[in-house]
Amino acid sequence: MARERPTRNFESFFNHIKASSGFAPSCCIDVGAASGTPAIYKAFPDAHHIAFEPLPDFHAALEECLKPYSHEIYHCGLMEKSGEKTLFRHADKYGSSLMHKREGDAPNLVPVRIETLDNIIGDRAFPDGLLIKTDCQGSDLFVIKGGQRTLEKADIVIIEASMFRFWGAHHPDIYDIVHYMKERDFVIYDILDGLFRPLDGALGQIDLVFVKDKGRFRRAHSW
Repeated sequence: MARERPTRNFESFFNHIKASSGFAPSCCIDVGAASGTPAIYKAFPDAHHIAFEPLPDFHAALEECLKPYSHEIYHCGLMEKSGEKTLFRHADKYGSSLMHKREGDAPNLVPVRIETLDNIIGDRAFPDGLLIKTDCQGSDLFVIKGGQRTLEKADIVIIEASMFRFWGAHHPDIYDIVHYMKERDFVIYDILDGLFRPLDGALGQIDLVFVKDKGRFRRAHSW
């Protein structure tokens, strides 16, 4: 008998996590929100949504997408240190990244403000739980490194991970992300979506769902 393949998309994962555990977070943090992540907002409509998106091209659409929900929007990038950087505006705007090594005043380089997740979130508490999602075209691990105090408060962390170092040797790949999260007692709980690279059809990116190793979602280890 044929079985459904085990990988899920965002919508089916959120349906699963709500049905299996009743998870209803106080807050969802959406880093690299682009024009919005409706799957998160619709899954948790009563949560407070905090979105980060530095590329001006997306700002109007993001505001419209979040309008029905309690929300904050920050027009900045997140990294491990605050300051200023340039964002490379890709032809496919969803592929724009802070991880480029281009220099000068090229027309596709957009100056953006950089903050850290911890500086923005500060001492906020999340009594019903916290979900973090990053989709930052290679800089995801640096977002997490700038949010270590916030990470400690998180129940679910969804991180886009690359199978290859597309932006160069400075680009953390999936192994760097898994190792860093494991050292902070977060382990993979699920694997979502994914993109194949045009070069040869190999898997290029995947979304990894992390939860605390000894947290609420791993109380049972039986099959």
